[in-house]
Amino acid sequence: MKTRFVIIIVLLINSLLYGQDSLQSNQKIRLIAFTPLKDKIEKVNGLAVGLGLDPKFDFKSTGETNFQKINGINLEVNPLGLLIWMFYDPSKSKNSESFKVNGLSISAGGYLRGISHNGLSVSMYNYGYKMAGIMVSALYTDVEKGKGILISGLLISTKEMKGVSISAVNDTEMLKGLQVGMYNRAAKSGGLQIGLINKSDNMRGLQIGLWNRNNKRVLPLINF
Repeated sequence: MKTRFVIIIVLLINSLLYGQDSLQSNQKIRLIAFTPLKDKIEKVNGLAVGLGLDPKFDFKSTGETNFQKINGINLEVNPLGLLIWMFYDPSKSKNSESFKVNGLSISAGGYLRGISHNGLSVSMYNYGYKMAGIMVSALYTDVEKGKGILISGLLISTKEMKGVSISAVNDTEMLKGLQVGMYNRAAKSGGLQIGLINKSDNMRGLQIGLWNRNNKRVLPLINF
């Protein structure tokens, strides 16, 4: 009888210890979390809500390629979004991928440097790293790579654009797709530019606008 009692106690203790270890391990993955995410959280599979994602909290200096992720919905209710856009200087921030969002993101502000997104994003501004999907920014988009459809009120600036870029001003180093705006510039273009003024230093495509310039010729209306 005593032996059975001891065995039961040992099994209960072992079960409690295992459950505690499992709970600590699962704290790295959350269903719901507040942003900026705590450093110990590696992944959110569900809903992230808060002031926004700040890469200075998220960057991992371990030499490994893993970083924090949100798979699901990211809601940012930062009331200082407009002030951040007015005073933020992206040139002072290192733009290397340290955070990724997969899914839907709706923000009263927007992404800062180092953040990549796959899916649908609606924000005031976007200074992220790689954007793939549909990205809508009310004011300004300045990212390393864009793939899909990017729409912005004032400016879209990318180093590489594959897809459709629609803004008052579009500026990219490499275009494979379509630019639509008042002023379009592509250092190297393999697509179509539609706007009042179109410019490309190395053009393999078509320009439609009031004034079109590329490395071959300058023509009104249509240039190739």
